[in-house]
Amino acid sequence: MDFISTIWGNWLINILDIFIVYYIFYRLILVIKGTRALQIVIGLLVLMFLTLIAKDVLHLQTVAWLLGKFWIGAVVILAVVFNDEIRLVLAKLGAGFSKFHFYHSSVKKDFDFLEELTESAIEMSKARIGGLIVLEKEMGLQNYSETGIVIDAQISQELILSIFNTKAPVHDGAIIIKDARIHSAGCVLPLSNSIENKHLGTRHRAGLGLASVTDSVILIVSEENGNISIAYEGKIETIEQENLLNKLKYCYYKKVEL
Repeated sequence: MDFISTIWGNWLINILDIFIVYYIFYRLILVIKGTRALQIVIGLLVLMFLTLIAKDVLHLQTVAWLLGKFWIGAVVILAVVFNDEIRLVLAKLGAGFSKFHFYHSSVKKDFDFLEELTESAIEMSKARIGGLIVLEKEMGLQNYSETGIVIDAQISQELILSIFNTKAPVHDGAIIIKDARIHSAGCVLPLSNSIENKHLGTRHRAGLGLASVTDSVILIVSEENGNISIAYEGKIETIEQENLLNKLKYCYYKKVEL
């Protein structure tokens, strides 16, 4: 009986070990998928392969020596290169465990507030009113909401249009939506410093900057051309008006097929 118990215990430990490793790698892949980090990882794998074969197989002593020196400082290099990605992974892990993935239990799931946001964005697009709306998910945004003014009001098209009116004192900032309510307005978001995004306007760079370090869904309306974009998981995409609601549902709840 003790022998069977030992085997059963070891089997459970092995299963747990495999599951933890799988979960870590799964979260990492989700974060780097479709980003520059993926190419960097591929490059590192190539260097790792060269390191393994340079000395023992190809007998390239100089190359092996250089690669050996590289890997000594690799930890620091990776920490700098993957700064945003590492922060995002750790934050998502912490948010997921702290809330046990029951986040949306208290939020309306009939999508009424998403429909209101969609109608507001379309109206702003027609009137060429610029806007930046952040939908908070698992990761808290208190440090960003504190830079603005707390409103704590029900979502309505009239209120959103008045906030982003050019004569309003907080129109240049972002609205943060929390628990299907307008939590705060006039909030300052971090700008994306990525070289390939230098052509974007300030609103788009701010939306993309927040999407790179949190799991928030950011709705952006351009005052120049009326285009509506969504920044999510480190990427930004222009969305057609007829597809906007479904895209918001998918990004916010991950349950609606596009």
